[in-house]
Amino acid sequence: MIKIWEKRLKHNLPILPLTIFLIIISGSLILGFSIIYDIVATHSVGENLRLDNEFIKIDFPKNWAAYSWNEKNAGGNVYNVFLYPKNFSFIILFKIYDEDATQHFMEKNNLKDALAVVNFETRRMYNEIRKKNENSSLLFKETGGIKIWEVQANYSKIIIKDAIEYEGTFHNMTYLAISYIKNHRLVEIFFWRRREDYGKLSVPFEKILNSTRIKV
Repeated sequence: MIKIWEKRLKHNLPILPLTIFLIIISGSLILGFSIIYDIVATHSVGENLRLDNEFIKIDFPKNWAAYSWNEKNAGGNVYNVFLYPKNFSFIILFKIYDEDATQHFMEKNNLKDALAVVNFETRRMYNEIRKKNENSSLLFKETGGIKIWEVQANYSKIIIKDAIEYEGTFHNMTYLAISYIKNHRLVEIFFWRRREDYGKLSVPFEKILNSTRIKV
C-alpha cells in the first residue's frame, strides 16, 4: 500500500476544471505528435469496470469515465489513460512510454533518472499554473522513493497556493507525480485535485493504484 497522503479534511467536492487536465496535455514536450484518441473499452468486474489491454490492466468504479490515446512521432510512442469520476472531483493520468519515446523525453529535457523526471514534472506543473495566475505560489514540496507493483519508483508532491479557480474563488491544489523506469521504458502517474479534498480522495486513488498492473 502506498502511504503518501495528507490528513482527511472536511470539505465538499467541487468540480475540477478540465483546464487542469489540459495543462498536462498542452505541456507535453514531445512535440509534433499525432494523436489516436478513444473512449476506453471496458468490461464489468464486480463493482468495478476493468480496462485490460497490451499496456495496462486497471480497475476503476463504474461511475467513472476513462479515455485513452496514443502520442506518436519520430521520438516514439506514448500510451495514455485518463481517469476521472463523473463530477470531476479529481483526475488520474497514466503515461506509458516505449523505449524510443523514453530516450527522446529524457534526452530532450536533460533528465537522467526517475527522480529527475518527477522533479521536472512538478516544476512544469507549477510553471503552468503561474502562467494562468501569477499570484499562485509554492507552499510545500516533498520528494521521496516508494515501492509500487514490486518496482522501486520516485514521487514528488507539491501544494500550490491559489492554483484552481472554482466559482470565482481560487483554491490550493495538491499535485502528485510518480515515476519509474523499467526495461528502458518510462512510466508516469499523475494525481491532482483541490487540496482541501486530497485526504478523503486518497483512498479511491490508492485502491485504483493497487489494482493496476503495467504490462510493459
